[in-house]
Amino acid sequence: MEAIASFLGRHRPLLEAHVVNFFKDRLWEMVDADWMECLRREPVESLLMLPSGCVQDHWPSSLQEFILTARSLVLPREQKSPQSFLPNSRVASIGTVLAQGMNSKKKHEIEALSGIVDAIARSRGAKTVVDVGSGQGYLAQALSFEYQLAVIAIDASSHHASVTNTRAERIKKHYAAKCVEKQQFKVPRTVTCHVLSSDTLAAVTLDACQDDHGEHITETNNCNQSIPQIEQPNHSIPQLVLAGLHACGDLSVNMLRVFVSCEQVQALVSVGCCYNLLSEDTDTCPGFPISKAAKSSKLVLGKSIRDLACQSAERWRNLTKEMALQNFDIHAFRAAFQM
Repeated sequence: MEAIASFLGRHRPLLEAHVVNFFKDRLWEMVDADWMECLRREPVESLLMLPSGCVQDHWPSSLQEFILTARSLVLPREQKSPQSFLPNSRVASIGTVLAQGMNSKKKHEIEALSGIVDAIARSRGAKTVVDVGSGQGYLAQALSFEYQLAVIAIDASSHHASVTNTRAERIKKHYAAKCVEKQQFKVPRTVTCHVLSSDTLAAVTLDACQDDHGEHITETNNCNQSIPQIEQPNHSIPQLVLAGLHACGDLSVNMLRVFVSCEQVQALVSVGCCYNLLSEDTDTCPGFPISKAAKSSKLVLGKSIRDLACQSAERWRNLTKEMALQNFDIHAFRAAFQM
């Protein structure tokens, strides 16, 4: 972390500029002249490989050192197959009724993640899942109808809650008609709440789990005030799994904090997103940094750096040459309009 903070500190003027300002303010003039002369002669394909740490022998040694140092500071991201740590997991194929409204990417995500959540819930003896940032309820409904788990779906949008409820009732009729034996299908219970702190998330989650009245809707509007967290274990509250698919910004951080502090939360399954929206430099608990190592190294980013970090090298590399150039054109046109 100290090495990362030191490395970023040496290049802050470039990092703190929006990509549009690169064109508008001629920021390439801040880059070493030998680097620019070298990189101007390279094909676009080579430039797109720079974030992956690919260097050429004929490049200036200082440029090679810069790229390789940046690459060496990347935090480890080793991929593992779910079967390697969840050998008993199963992935149920989602039928057309449950998949209605999903594109192929979303369907793949829901199938894979719901199977993982179910396997982890069973391994921890938890029968209730709290879907944080549930959106239109795709994950919540897969867990309810395919895996028969009790699900609480929390989202900031009351419209999303309404869509989730309507959709769930329609899916429930389909499953009931399919079932030979009479079976009770529970639809996800929806909670509308702006989760602005881990205390709020903990209190809303535990409150919803204690409320056994009604089949689905529990509306809690604008619960953004700090609510004292329940410190002592409440044995009337079931063991929980917190789950989130694309839990945006601080939502992922608040889920981590609740997992650490709440005894009822047995496991956490989170796919975070929108890291550029993490809070920073706030008087309350910031979304970044949360590790002791990052705090002790005085690592400070700022919004422009976080925005830049969301420009995925893989995304650019997987584009065709024409599409990649078109993306650059968009930034150049925006800079021209801005001037």
